[in-house]
Amino acid sequence: MNDFITPDKVSELTGYSKGVLSNMRMKKEGFPFYKFGRKVFYKESEILEAIEKSRVETTPKAS
Repeated sequence: MNDFITPDKVSELTGYSKGVLSNMRMKKEGFPFYKFGRKVFYKESEILEAIEKSRVETTPKAS
Protein backbone atom coordinates (compact mmCIF):
# COMPACT_ATOMS: atom_id res chain seq x y z
CA MET A 1 0.00 0.00 0.00
CA ASN A 2 2.91 2.36 -0.70
CA ASP A 3 0.96 4.51 -3.13
CA PHE A 4 -2.13 4.90 -0.93
CA ILE A 5 -2.51 8.04 1.16
CA THR A 6 -5.04 9.25 3.71
CA PRO A 7 -7.45 12.17 3.37
CA ASP A 8 -5.09 14.11 5.67
CA LYS A 9 -2.30 13.90 3.08
CA VAL A 10 -4.68 14.73 0.22
CA SER A 11 -5.80 17.79 2.17
CA GLU A 12 -2.16 18.78 2.57
CA LEU A 13 -1.43 18.32 -1.16
CA THR A 14 -4.54 20.00 -2.52
CA GLY A 15 -5.57 22.57 0.08
CA TYR A 16 -9.06 21.06 0.33
CA SER A 17 -10.21 20.48 3.90
CA LYS A 18 -11.04 16.94 5.01
CA GLY A 19 -14.69 18.03 5.21
CA VAL A 20 -14.67 19.17 1.59
CA LEU A 21 -13.06 15.88 0.55
CA SER A 22 -15.74 14.00 2.49
CA ASN A 23 -18.51 15.98 0.75
CA MET A 24 -16.91 15.29 -2.62
CA ARG A 25 -16.89 11.56 -1.87
CA MET A 26 -20.56 11.61 -0.82
CA LYS A 27 -21.47 13.34 -4.09
CA LYS A 28 -19.20 10.98 -6.09
CA GLU A 29 -17.24 14.03 -7.31
CA GLY A 30 -13.60 14.99 -7.17
CA PHE A 31 -10.79 12.50 -6.81
CA PRO A 32 -11.15 8.72 -7.15
CA PHE A 33 -10.94 7.00 -3.77
CA TYR A 34 -10.77 3.53 -2.27
CA LYS A 35 -12.49 2.13 0.81
CA PHE A 36 -11.04 -0.65 2.91
CA GLY A 37 -13.64 -1.38 5.53
CA ARG A 38 -14.53 2.05 6.90
CA LYS A 39 -11.18 3.62 6.01
CA VAL A 40 -10.78 5.84 2.98
CA PHE A 41 -7.61 6.07 0.92
CA TYR A 42 -6.52 7.78 -2.26
CA LYS A 43 -3.77 6.83 -4.69
CA GLU A 44 -1.09 9.48 -4.50
CA SER A 45 -0.30 9.07 -8.21
CA GLU A 46 -3.96 9.81 -9.11
CA ILE A 47 -4.02 12.92 -6.92
CA LEU A 48 -0.76 14.22 -8.41
CA GLU A 49 -2.06 13.48 -11.92
CA ALA A 50 -5.24 15.48 -11.20
CA ILE A 51 -3.14 18.38 -9.93
CA GLU A 52 -0.94 18.21 -13.04
CA LYS A 53 -4.01 18.24 -15.32
CA SER A 54 -5.17 21.49 -13.73
CA ARG A 55 -1.99 23.25 -14.81
CA VAL A 56 -2.56 26.51 -16.67
CA GLU A 57 0.06 27.60 -19.20
CA THR A 58 1.06 31.25 -19.08
CA THR A 59 3.30 33.44 -21.15
CA PRO A 60 5.91 35.72 -19.64
CA LYS A 61 5.00 39.38 -19.62
CA ALA A 62 7.20 41.50 -21.87
CA SER A 63 9.08 44.18 -19.98
